[in-house]
Amino acid sequence: MVDIFLNRKINFLFTVILPSYNRAAMLMSAIQSVLWQTCQDFECVVLDDGSTDDTPKLFEKFAHHQKVRWHRFPQNHGQHFCRNYAIRRSAGKFITFLDSDDVWLPTRLEEFKKAVETRPEVGFWFSNAYLWRYDRMMGTLFDPQRPIPEGKVPGYYAVGEKHLPYVTTNLAIAREAFHEVGLFRQDLRILEDTELYARMLRQGTQVGVLRAPLAVRRLHDAQLTHDYERDFEESLVALKSGGASAHVERRYRREMALQTAVYLWKSRQPRRAREFLKKCGIPHDRQYYQWYLLSFLPPFVLGLFRWIRKIYLKKKSKGDHGSQQFKDVEILLQSVLVRD
Repeated sequence: MVDIFLNRKINFLFTVILPSYNRAAMLMSAIQSVLWQTCQDFECVVLDDGSTDDTPKLFEKFAHHQKVRWHRFPQNHGQHFCRNYAIRRSAGKFITFLDSDDVWLPTRLEEFKKAVETRPEVGFWFSNAYLWRYDRMMGTLFDPQRPIPEGKVPGYYAVGEKHLPYVTTNLAIAREAFHEVGLFRQDLRILEDTELYARMLRQGTQVGVLRAPLAVRRLHDAQLTHDYERDFEESLVALKSGGASAHVERRYRREMALQTAVYLWKSRQPRRAREFLKKCGIPHDRQYYQWYLLSFLPPFVLGLFRWIRKIYLKKKSKGDHGSQQFKDVEILLQSVLVRD
Protein backbone atom coordinates (compact mmCIF):
# COMPACT_ATOMS: atom_id res chain seq x y z
CA MET A 1 0.00 0.00 0.00
CA VAL A 2 1.18 3.51 -0.85
CA ASP A 3 0.08 6.29 1.50
CA ILE A 4 -0.53 9.08 -1.02
CA PHE A 5 -3.74 10.78 0.09
CA LEU A 6 -3.58 14.00 2.09
CA ASN A 7 -7.37 14.00 2.34
CA ARG A 8 -8.50 10.79 4.06
CA LYS A 9 -12.22 11.57 4.08
CA ILE A 10 -14.41 10.44 1.17
CA ASN A 11 -17.22 12.93 0.56
CA PHE A 12 -18.16 12.20 -3.06
CA LEU A 13 -18.53 9.28 -5.43
CA PHE A 14 -16.36 11.01 -8.04
CA THR A 15 -13.47 13.44 -8.06
CA VAL A 16 -13.24 15.02 -11.51
CA ILE A 17 -9.69 16.20 -12.30
CA LEU A 18 -9.41 18.77 -15.08
CA PRO A 19 -5.93 20.20 -15.85
CA SER A 20 -5.51 22.92 -18.48
CA TYR A 21 -2.79 25.01 -20.07
CA ASN A 22 -3.63 27.95 -22.36
CA ARG A 23 -6.99 26.59 -23.54
CA ALA A 24 -9.39 29.10 -22.02
CA ALA A 25 -12.19 28.72 -24.60
CA MET A 26 -12.08 24.93 -24.60
CA LEU A 27 -11.81 24.82 -20.80
CA MET A 28 -15.06 26.76 -20.51
CA SER A 29 -16.86 24.03 -22.47
CA ALA A 30 -15.24 21.26 -20.44
CA ILE A 31 -16.27 22.76 -17.09
CA GLN A 32 -19.81 23.41 -18.26
CA SER A 33 -20.12 19.80 -19.44
CA VAL A 34 -19.19 18.65 -15.92
CA LEU A 35 -21.67 20.97 -14.23
CA TRP A 36 -24.57 19.79 -16.41
CA GLN A 37 -24.18 16.16 -15.25
CA THR A 38 -27.39 14.42 -14.20
CA CYS A 39 -25.39 12.78 -11.39
CA GLN A 40 -24.20 15.52 -9.03
CA ASP A 41 -22.27 13.31 -6.60
CA PHE A 42 -18.88 14.79 -7.50
CA GLU A 43 -16.29 17.46 -6.87
CA CYS A 44 -14.51 19.08 -9.82
CA VAL A 45 -10.87 20.09 -9.37
CA VAL A 46 -9.68 22.49 -12.10
CA LEU A 47 -5.93 23.03 -12.34
CA ASP A 48 -4.54 26.00 -14.26
CA ASP A 49 -1.02 24.87 -15.13
CA GLY A 50 0.58 28.31 -15.44
CA SER A 51 -1.58 29.55 -18.32
CA THR A 52 -0.73 32.89 -19.93
CA ASP A 53 -4.05 33.33 -21.75
CA ASP A 54 -7.49 34.20 -20.31
CA THR A 55 -7.74 31.01 -18.24
CA PRO A 56 -7.41 32.87 -14.88
CA LYS A 57 -10.51 34.92 -15.76
CA LEU A 58 -12.58 31.74 -15.73
CA PHE A 59 -11.88 31.44 -12.02
CA GLU A 60 -14.04 34.51 -11.42
CA LYS A 61 -16.86 32.95 -13.42
CA PHE A 62 -16.87 29.66 -11.50
CA ALA A 63 -15.53 30.80 -8.10
CA HIS A 64 -19.03 30.84 -6.62
CA HIS A 65 -19.82 27.28 -7.67
CA GLN A 66 -19.63 24.84 -4.76
CA LYS A 67 -18.78 21.92 -7.03
CA VAL A 68 -15.64 23.53 -8.47
CA ARG A 69 -12.28 23.85 -6.72
CA TRP A 70 -9.63 25.84 -8.54
CA HIS A 71 -5.85 25.64 -8.25
CA ARG A 72 -3.51 27.89 -10.19
CA PHE A 73 0.22 27.20 -10.52
CA PRO A 74 2.40 30.22 -11.41
CA GLN A 75 4.58 28.05 -13.67
CA ASN A 76 3.85 25.20 -16.06
CA HIS A 77 4.60 21.75 -14.60
CA GLY A 78 2.81 19.34 -16.95
CA GLN A 79 -0.48 17.51 -16.60
CA HIS A 80 1.09 14.55 -14.74
CA PHE A 81 2.11 16.96 -11.94
CA CYS A 82 -1.38 18.52 -11.90
CA ARG A 83 -3.12 15.16 -11.76
CA ASN A 84 -0.91 13.93 -8.92
CA TYR A 85 -1.53 17.15 -6.99
CA ALA A 86 -5.30 16.74 -7.33
CA ILE A 87 -5.35 13.00 -6.59
CA ARG A 88 -3.53 13.55 -3.29
CA ARG A 89 -6.20 16.06 -2.23
CA SER A 90 -9.21 14.27 -3.68
CA ALA A 91 -12.32 13.36 -1.71
CA GLY A 92 -13.93 10.99 -4.21
CA LYS A 93 -14.29 7.22 -4.12
CA PHE A 94 -13.44 7.17 -7.83
CA ILE A 95 -10.97 9.41 -9.62
CA THR A 96 -12.02 10.43 -13.12
CA PHE A 97 -10.27 12.66 -15.61
CA LEU A 98 -11.34 15.18 -18.23
CA ASP A 99 -8.99 16.94 -20.64
CA SER A 100 -9.70 20.61 -21.24
CA ASP A 101 -10.29 20.02 -24.96
CA ASP A 102 -12.97 17.34 -24.41
CA VAL A 103 -16.56 17.47 -23.14
CA TRP A 104 -18.85 15.01 -21.41
CA LEU A 105 -22.42 14.14 -22.29
CA PRO A 106 -24.94 14.85 -19.49
CA THR A 107 -25.35 11.22 -18.37
CA ARG A 108 -21.63 10.37 -18.29
CA LEU A 109 -21.27 10.20 -14.49
CA GLU A 110 -24.72 8.69 -14.06
CA GLU A 111 -23.82 5.76 -16.32
CA PHE A 112 -20.52 5.26 -14.52
CA LYS A 113 -22.38 5.33 -11.19
CA LYS A 114 -24.74 2.57 -12.37
CA ALA A 115 -21.78 0.49 -13.52
CA VAL A 116 -19.92 0.98 -10.24
CA GLU A 117 -22.96 -0.07 -8.22
CA THR A 118 -23.59 -3.11 -10.42
CA ARG A 119 -19.99 -4.38 -10.40
CA PRO A 120 -18.28 -3.09 -7.25
CA GLU A 121 -15.28 -5.38 -7.81
CA VAL A 122 -14.21 -3.36 -10.88
CA GLY A 123 -11.72 -0.55 -10.25
CA PHE A 124 -10.73 0.49 -13.79
CA TRP A 125 -13.70 1.68 -15.86
CA PHE A 126 -13.61 3.24 -19.30
CA SER A 127 -16.28 4.28 -21.78
CA ASN A 128 -16.60 4.91 -25.49
CA ALA A 129 -16.60 8.44 -26.92
CA TYR A 130 -17.58 10.38 -30.02
CA LEU A 131 -14.75 11.85 -32.10
CA TRP A 132 -15.06 15.46 -33.25
CA ARG A 133 -12.86 16.99 -35.95
CA TYR A 134 -13.27 19.44 -38.82
CA ASP A 135 -16.31 20.87 -36.94
CA ARG A 136 -18.27 17.65 -37.16
CA MET A 137 -18.60 14.16 -35.70
CA MET A 138 -16.12 11.71 -37.22
CA GLY A 139 -17.19 8.48 -35.55
CA THR A 140 -16.58 6.78 -32.21
CA LEU A 141 -13.44 5.87 -30.31
CA PHE A 142 -14.07 2.16 -30.79
CA ASP A 143 -16.65 -0.14 -32.35
CA PRO A 144 -19.19 -0.95 -29.61
CA GLN A 145 -19.35 -4.53 -30.91
CA ARG A 146 -15.62 -5.27 -30.75
CA PRO A 147 -14.46 -7.88 -28.23
CA ILE A 148 -12.84 -6.23 -25.19
CA PRO A 149 -11.44 -8.23 -22.26
CA GLU A 150 -12.83 -7.40 -18.81
CA GLY A 151 -12.09 -8.47 -15.26
CA LYS A 152 -8.47 -9.29 -14.38
CA VAL A 153 -6.16 -8.87 -17.37
CA PRO A 154 -2.36 -8.75 -17.84
CA GLY A 155 -0.79 -5.40 -17.01
CA TYR A 156 0.65 -4.94 -20.49
CA TYR A 157 -2.89 -4.84 -21.92
CA ALA A 158 -2.83 -1.16 -20.93
CA VAL A 159 -0.20 -0.46 -23.63
CA GLY A 160 -1.62 0.51 -27.02
CA GLU A 161 -5.18 -0.04 -28.24
CA LYS A 162 -4.88 -3.70 -29.21
CA HIS A 163 -6.68 -4.94 -26.10
CA LEU A 164 -8.14 -1.94 -24.23
CA PRO A 165 -9.20 1.02 -26.42
CA TYR A 166 -9.29 3.61 -23.64
CA VAL A 167 -8.12 7.19 -23.33
CA THR A 168 -7.50 8.83 -19.96
CA THR A 169 -10.35 11.33 -20.33
CA ASN A 170 -12.84 8.41 -20.48
CA LEU A 171 -11.62 6.63 -17.34
CA ALA A 172 -12.88 6.29 -13.79
CA ILE A 173 -10.45 4.60 -11.39
CA ALA A 174 -11.11 3.40 -7.85
CA ARG A 175 -9.27 5.27 -5.11
CA GLU A 176 -7.89 1.96 -3.83
CA ALA A 177 -6.00 1.38 -7.09
CA PHE A 178 -3.85 4.44 -6.40
CA HIS A 179 -3.35 3.22 -2.84
CA GLU A 180 -1.90 0.01 -4.24
CA VAL A 181 0.54 1.35 -6.84
CA GLY A 182 0.98 5.10 -6.32
CA LEU A 183 0.75 8.01 -8.75
CA PHE A 184 1.87 9.10 -12.22
CA ARG A 185 5.63 8.95 -12.74
CA GLN A 186 7.03 12.44 -13.25
CA ASP A 187 10.10 11.27 -15.18
CA LEU A 188 7.85 10.30 -18.12
CA ARG A 189 6.45 12.96 -20.43
CA ILE A 190 4.08 11.23 -22.87
CA LEU A 191 2.90 7.86 -21.54
CA GLU A 192 2.95 8.48 -17.80
CA ASP A 193 -0.73 7.51 -17.80
CA THR A 194 -0.20 4.26 -19.71
CA GLU A 195 2.64 3.27 -17.38
CA LEU A 196 0.50 3.88 -14.29
CA TYR A 197 -2.43 1.88 -15.65
CA ALA A 198 -0.09 -0.98 -16.58
CA ARG A 199 0.99 -1.11 -12.93
CA MET A 200 -2.63 -1.08 -11.78
CA LEU A 201 -3.72 -3.91 -14.04
CA ARG A 202 -0.64 -5.96 -13.16
CA GLN A 203 -1.46 -5.50 -9.48
CA GLY A 204 -4.93 -6.96 -10.11
CA THR A 205 -7.28 -3.99 -10.59
CA GLN A 206 -10.24 -5.31 -12.60
CA VAL A 207 -11.38 -3.76 -15.89
CA GLY A 208 -14.91 -2.80 -16.88
CA VAL A 209 -16.17 -1.31 -20.16
CA LEU A 210 -19.08 0.99 -20.97
CA ARG A 211 -19.61 0.63 -24.71
CA ALA A 212 -21.89 3.62 -25.16
CA PRO A 213 -20.21 6.94 -26.09
CA LEU A 214 -20.41 9.19 -23.02
CA ALA A 215 -18.03 11.98 -24.05
CA VAL A 216 -16.89 13.94 -27.09
CA ARG A 217 -13.17 13.87 -27.82
CA ARG A 218 -12.17 16.94 -29.82
CA LEU A 219 -9.24 16.11 -32.11
CA HIS A 220 -6.85 18.84 -33.20
CA ASP A 221 -3.20 19.12 -34.21
CA ALA A 222 -2.07 20.75 -30.94
CA GLN A 223 -2.90 17.62 -28.92
CA LEU A 224 -1.08 15.16 -31.15
CA THR A 225 2.20 13.62 -30.03
CA HIS A 226 5.09 14.63 -32.28
CA ASP A 227 7.96 13.07 -30.31
CA TYR A 228 7.30 9.64 -31.74
CA GLU A 229 10.62 8.14 -30.72
CA ARG A 230 10.12 9.10 -27.08
CA ASP A 231 6.61 7.67 -27.27
CA PHE A 232 8.17 4.38 -28.43
CA GLU A 233 10.72 4.35 -25.59
CA GLU A 234 8.08 5.11 -22.96
CA SER A 235 5.88 2.34 -24.37
CA LEU A 236 8.70 -0.08 -23.60
CA VAL A 237 8.85 1.29 -20.04
CA ALA A 238 5.10 0.73 -19.67
CA LEU A 239 5.43 -2.83 -20.98
CA LYS A 240 8.02 -3.57 -18.31
CA SER A 241 5.81 -2.01 -15.61
CA GLY A 242 2.97 -4.20 -16.86
CA GLY A 243 5.00 -7.37 -16.38
CA ALA A 244 5.33 -8.29 -20.06
CA SER A 245 7.36 -11.43 -20.72
CA ALA A 246 10.38 -11.36 -23.03
CA HIS A 247 8.27 -12.90 -25.81
CA VAL A 248 5.51 -10.32 -25.40
CA GLU A 249 8.06 -7.50 -25.23
CA ARG A 250 9.65 -8.59 -28.54
CA ARG A 251 6.26 -8.79 -30.25
CA TYR A 252 5.13 -5.41 -28.96
CA ARG A 253 8.50 -3.83 -29.75
CA ARG A 254 8.18 -4.86 -33.40
CA GLU A 255 4.58 -3.63 -33.70
CA MET A 256 5.28 -0.31 -31.96
CA ALA A 257 8.52 0.29 -33.87
CA LEU A 258 6.80 -0.15 -37.23
CA GLN A 259 3.99 2.12 -36.05
CA THR A 260 6.54 4.75 -35.01
CA ALA A 261 8.21 4.57 -38.43
CA VAL A 262 4.80 5.04 -40.08
CA TYR A 263 4.08 8.12 -37.93
CA LEU A 264 7.45 9.63 -38.85
CA TRP A 265 6.81 8.83 -42.51
CA LYS A 266 3.35 10.43 -42.43
CA SER A 267 4.76 13.54 -40.74
CA ARG A 268 7.14 13.98 -43.70
CA GLN A 269 10.25 12.91 -41.84
CA PRO A 270 11.37 9.97 -44.02
CA ARG A 271 15.04 10.21 -43.06
CA ARG A 272 14.19 10.06 -39.35
CA ALA A 273 11.93 7.08 -40.05
CA ARG A 274 14.81 5.31 -41.80
CA GLU A 275 17.30 6.08 -39.03
CA PHE A 276 14.80 4.97 -36.40
CA LEU A 277 14.26 1.64 -38.14
CA LYS A 278 18.00 1.03 -38.23
CA LYS A 279 18.39 1.36 -34.46
CA CYS A 280 15.07 0.10 -33.01
CA GLY A 281 16.21 -3.52 -32.74
CA ILE A 282 13.45 -5.39 -34.60
CA PRO A 283 13.73 -8.23 -37.17
CA HIS A 284 14.40 -7.17 -40.76
CA ASP A 285 11.29 -8.81 -42.20
CA ARG A 286 9.07 -7.86 -45.14
CA GLN A 287 7.28 -5.02 -43.34
CA TYR A 288 10.59 -3.64 -42.12
CA TYR A 289 11.94 -3.41 -45.66
CA GLN A 290 8.64 -2.05 -46.96
CA TRP A 291 8.82 1.01 -44.71
CA TYR A 292 12.58 1.28 -45.04
CA LEU A 293 12.26 1.59 -48.84
CA LEU A 294 9.29 3.98 -48.58
CA SER A 295 11.46 6.25 -46.43
CA PHE A 296 13.41 7.18 -49.58
CA LEU A 297 10.38 8.95 -51.06
CA PRO A 298 10.88 12.74 -51.16
CA PRO A 299 8.97 14.79 -48.54
CA PHE A 300 6.78 16.55 -51.13
CA VAL A 301 5.35 13.17 -52.18
CA LEU A 302 4.58 12.38 -48.55
CA GLY A 303 2.88 15.76 -48.25
CA LEU A 304 0.69 14.85 -51.22
CA PHE A 305 -0.29 11.56 -49.57
CA ARG A 306 -1.16 13.44 -46.39
CA TRP A 307 -3.29 15.97 -48.29
CA ILE A 308 -5.19 13.19 -50.08
CA ARG A 309 -5.80 11.42 -46.78
CA LYS A 310 -7.15 14.60 -45.19
CA ILE A 311 -9.58 15.13 -48.08
CA TYR A 312 -10.69 11.51 -47.78
CA LEU A 313 -11.35 11.84 -44.03
CA LYS A 314 -13.38 15.00 -44.54
CA LYS A 315 -15.51 13.38 -47.24
CA LYS A 316 -15.95 10.25 -45.18
CA SER A 317 -17.04 12.28 -42.18
CA LYS A 318 -19.64 14.05 -44.32
CA GLY A 319 -21.16 10.68 -45.06
CA ASP A 320 -21.20 9.73 -41.38
CA HIS A 321 -22.40 13.20 -40.51
CA GLY A 322 -25.87 12.30 -41.75
CA SER A 323 -26.32 9.79 -38.94
CA GLN A 324 -29.27 10.76 -36.76
CA GLN A 325 -27.30 9.71 -33.70
CA PHE A 326 -24.54 12.17 -34.55
CA LYS A 327 -27.05 14.92 -35.31
CA ASP A 328 -28.74 14.44 -31.95
CA VAL A 329 -25.43 14.69 -30.10
CA GLU A 330 -24.39 17.80 -32.05
CA ILE A 331 -27.68 19.51 -31.17
CA LEU A 332 -27.17 18.57 -27.53
CA LEU A 333 -23.69 20.06 -27.55
CA GLN A 334 -24.69 23.44 -28.91
CA SER A 335 -25.51 24.73 -25.43
CA VAL A 336 -22.07 23.91 -24.06
CA LEU A 337 -19.59 23.79 -26.95
CA VAL A 338 -17.32 26.82 -27.26
CA ARG A 339 -14.96 26.68 -30.21
CA ASP A 340 -11.44 27.90 -29.79
